[in-house]
Amino acid sequence: MADVTTAGMGKQSLTRFRALGRKVIDIPELGLFLAWLLVMAILGLSTPNFLTPGNMVNIMRDSSILLIVSAGMTIALISGGLDLSVAAVMAIAGVVMGWTYSQGVPMPVALLAGIATGPAIGALNGQLITRARINPLIATLGIMGVCRGLAFIWTDGRTIPIHDAAFRFARAQPLGIPLPIFFMIAVLIVIYYLLGHTKFGQHLYAMGGNADAARQAALNVGHHRRLVYILSASLAALAGVVWASVQGLQDPRAATGRELDVATAVLLGGATLSGGGGSIQGTLIAVLFITSILNGLVGQGIDPEWQYVIRGGLLLVAVILGEARKGGYR
Repeated sequence: MADVTTAGMGKQSLTRFRALGRKVIDIPELGLFLAWLLVMAILGLSTPNFLTPGNMVNIMRDSSILLIVSAGMTIALISGGLDLSVAAVMAIAGVVMGWTYSQGVPMPVALLAGIATGPAIGALNGQLITRARINPLIATLGIMGVCRGLAFIWTDGRTIPIHDAAFRFARAQPLGIPLPIFFMIAVLIVIYYLLGHTKFGQHLYAMGGNADAARQAALNVGHHRRLVYILSASLAALAGVVWASVQGLQDPRAATGRELDVATAVLLGGATLSGGGGSIQGTLIAVLFITSILNGLVGQGIDPEWQYVIRGGLLLVAVILGEARKGGYR
């Protein structure tokens, strides 16, 4: 009798464990948040000074630029799209801002010039996808090459330091907090409201879930897609000018390979390649998760080459979890 009771209790525990596992998969933000807490605890115990206030500020600062550009990718994936040009847009936005400032233009105008490259490139992406009917993967991959090439041509392939304090405005620390963190908070608030409390946000989820059904419901899918790519590139340009200001560089190589980090963060945060899912909250947790791991690796003196292995592994995990929620690739 005791054996039967024990077996019954074991089955109940296994059922509850499976239910918890399914809940973690179905609610990516929950599972990722728990994983982040576990990583923080492990690194806090194994890495000297990891949990100090100063290092927490470093993690938040390093997360800020990645979150800003990942917010644009979040919007794109939710709508059923994809934007691989974001890292190249970051580079050319910083180059444009640096070149404009070097011509004697006031810094606020140079800043606006750099940011303005975003909507211009985003509009081009949107036209290629909606008018020329090019797959977003190919369209944004082509624009990525164009933007990166133009950045190298513009600078003759050189990284040009700019030491003026006005150009390095993003190094300021109001209230002792790095300025990029304030940019990150502002983007979080705006995108959270846009996705969760506006009709535009509802339309993006509807498009990503079923574009044909959205069209039958009289939704102008083409118009919304163009706006999506303008928003995505605009956020990438903002991230690019902030990065250029922090580094004090006009650098055509800026953000090279950053597409991998952006895609990993957004997919880990709950978005899927098929569209219709994801949130800015999930992307935020994913960005903090990734940045915390990379910070801990540096603190433990692990070779930088291992970062590529971990980034690639995290991307695979993100895609596997996303496909599990959607029923797998067909």
